[in-house]
Amino acid sequence: MEVQAPSSPARSKSHGQKKRMSSLARNRYFVALLLLLPALGLRLFTSVYPFFRTFYFALTNYNPAFPPLKFIGLGNFLRMKSDMGVQASVSFTIVFVVVSTLLQLVFGIMAAMLLNANYRGRSIVRAVNLIPWAIAMTVAAMGFRWMFDDQYGIITDLTVRLTGIHIPWLTTSLGAKATVIITNVWKSTPFLALVFLAALQGIPAELYEAARVDGASSFQNFVKITLPLILSQVVTIGLFMVVWQLAAFDLIYTMTGGGPGFATSVLAYNIYQAAFGGLNFGYASAISLVLFVLVFIMGGLGLLLFRRVEVEY
Repeated sequence: MEVQAPSSPARSKSHGQKKRMSSLARNRYFVALLLLLPALGLRLFTSVYPFFRTFYFALTNYNPAFPPLKFIGLGNFLRMKSDMGVQASVSFTIVFVVVSTLLQLVFGIMAAMLLNANYRGRSIVRAVNLIPWAIAMTVAAMGFRWMFDDQYGIITDLTVRLTGIHIPWLTTSLGAKATVIITNVWKSTPFLALVFLAALQGIPAELYEAARVDGASSFQNFVKITLPLILSQVVTIGLFMVVWQLAAFDLIYTMTGGGPGFATSVLAYNIYQAAFGGLNFGYASAISLVLFVLVFIMGGLGLLLFRRVEVEY
């Protein structure tokens, strides 16, 4: 008969330590889950639940003024195909976001390079640069609305004095679109300049000194040194501004009210009109989903571009 050899004390001790470590790891995961539950619950309540609720309303004719609620399937989405206001809003939303973001990036880099230069009074210039960003969008929109006024606006008057051409900024489709984009660029560019200034100050001065020794021009320094080293910040802040400006509302509401006609109407303003103008929450929810898809597509393209730049860098 075989006699089983007793296990050694060292082996038993090692097995006990592994068991305790496993139990400790499980306890840590449990405690971590308990600590994350409030944040997870808040996120589910403020993001996931509203999304599915909006999706449900988009398939109904929900209007609190005319109950009861009825399921109409894709009726709201089919209605958008013949809604000139929504179609105009989609096209102008894309134009507004793309043009504004490109101009903000270009002027933001230019302003950052100016703020990063070495000259007297640079601190004052940096402080003044932040004034447009600190002004509330509603206040800025109202101010520019007065300045672009067709009769007594200062910008209209200067245009006539300098060119002899009277431009009806706010009463024509092209003019109103231009004024909205100009105001938006003026308001947000200082923020981008601040971000790019921080990126420029992180570039080693030795790189510019070496380029100067090699006889590189200022333009070559910008193309070969400055732009590649801040490109990741450019793509990141560009993606942020695209997503942020897709939901622009206060500028349009205050400055043009979406007019003339539907010229400057964006999706966010169209949602407001559908929800609070006619209490048609079902239709407003459907437009919200269109805006969500637009944000998803542009955000996805921005992330792909960011990863590509990150890999190349």
